[in-house]
Amino acid sequence: MQSCLGIYIDNSMIKYSKISKEKENIKIESSGIRFYDENISTTLNQIVQETNSQKLPIAINISDESYDYIDVFSLLNKSDIKKSIDIEFEMLCNERGYDRKLFENRYILSVNRNNTDKMRALNVSVMKNSLIEKTRPFEKLKLNCASPMSTSIVNLLDMNSRPNAIIVNIEETTTVTVVMNGVIEDVVKINDGMKDILDKISESENSMTKAYEICKNTTISTQETGISDSDEYLEIIMPTIYKIVNEVKRIEENVVGRVDNIYLTGSGISINNIDLYFQNYFEDTHCEMLKPSFLKASSLKFPLKEYMEVNSATALAIEGVGAGTPELNFRSGLSTVGSGTKKNIGKLEITGIPELKIPNIGITSQNGNKNLEEWDSKEKLMFRILVTILIFTLGYTIISNLVKRDLVKANEALATETTTVERAVTDITSDIDSLQSASDDYKEKYNRLIGVEPEGTESEILKGAIPQFLQQVMYSVPAEVILVSIENTSGNQMSIVAKSQDYEQLGLFKVMLYADGILTNVTSTSSYKEDKDIYVTIIGNLPK
Repeated sequence: MQSCLGIYIDNSMIKYSKISKEKENIKIESSGIRFYDENISTTLNQIVQETNSQKLPIAINISDESYDYIDVFSLLNKSDIKKSIDIEFEMLCNERGYDRKLFENRYILSVNRNNTDKMRALNVSVMKNSLIEKTRPFEKLKLNCASPMSTSIVNLLDMNSRPNAIIVNIEETTTVTVVMNGVIEDVVKINDGMKDILDKISESENSMTKAYEICKNTTISTQETGISDSDEYLEIIMPTIYKIVNEVKRIEENVVGRVDNIYLTGSGISINNIDLYFQNYFEDTHCEMLKPSFLKASSLKFPLKEYMEVNSATALAIEGVGAGTPELNFRSGLSTVGSGTKKNIGKLEITGIPELKIPNIGITSQNGNKNLEEWDSKEKLMFRILVTILIFTLGYTIISNLVKRDLVKANEALATETTTVERAVTDITSDIDSLQSASDDYKEKYNRLIGVEPEGTESEILKGAIPQFLQQVMYSVPAEVILVSIENTSGNQMSIVAKSQDYEQLGLFKVMLYADGILTNVTSTSSYKEDKDIYVTIIGNLPK
């Protein structure tokens, strides 16, 4: 029987779930939620002691991870796929002005439904410093798994049934995981989440624990329940929930294929009727709280909702017993636990490397030392090993030099061919431009012949639309948001870079652009933070 303690950590809350797995049967042994101040190690040690998990493997979530999608050719072998993804990821880092060496990345592959010749890699990356800080409190514990929460959460679904579902995990921030035909197809991070709600309530109550209890005792009114909106904290809770609902609705509309279910999980489900509130916005898709597929009603010791509130920790624990996606385990490859001395590589401490001790071997017999014939079996064995190492090193050096020479020649030949191809492409481009110019001239003469006046060009249309767009943006930007740049990237597409010290203000600005009809198809990239300012890029199209 395998056991694991799953621990989900955010800035103020720890969720834990100890599970046992025997064959395909999974059982939750104990679970709960704790709030902590600054000393997280004390709270973690209490949880480990209370759950009797001192010798059990522990699985945790990573934080501040980023998601990218990279296409690779399906005919490549495993090592070439990895090289291709590493190259693409390094190019992405360069485009964003980041040093690739500062990041750890893992990936999983799925079928590219738009191109059968390629596969689609979900590449998850996290800064090494962030990863080290996340794992530091577990240095004296048996930490064996650190995985992204957005992908681990699918462990609670019955993936054998190949579901088409969206999982909305409302924790400190919100992650939306799209699963189509039993495969993770998309992951979207939403900055809005329970942190906004709990922080604002705790300002009044001076207690994060009490703020969470208030959420558990708050009920959202719906047409079905008829409960009045008399709760004083609904005005804090509802704007955040409304933003999340609208973002999930946008994600569902962009999914290719039918979504059968929307599952809600995370701390957000502590708010009563949140599933009914979501259902009001998704008439054709069933919305419900995410119940772990392995839970049986007869085995429950507590109300079902208490088990579901720690879904994040339970999903991580399942990851820890090897039933999830080991390819996305950021703990693997960072260190090896075992006996031996410790070696430092950068800021990472690697254990399990034994010291090699060379015995003192005599060379001649004239001065009293032993001859080769007088060596014992251990000394002869050590001598043979040393000779073998020297021969291997010499052979490796020779082969490496030969390979290096061949690579230089191949690179030179490739550079020559590349230059030839570039010249040919330049010639072809010139011919295409000439043909296009002649075609445009012919069309203009033909239109004049038949008496058709030429229509205004796209650039002329944009000249009239862009000033109107800028005037609308000027009256819509919130007071706490500063516009860094506005760019017409292509056609009628506009790109706005904005910054603020408040995530909510940036989200409000994005919603106003869409709600006021200033832009259509409004999307945004993952935000990043410099000093106190939060930067985000908002992209949308000018209305026709």
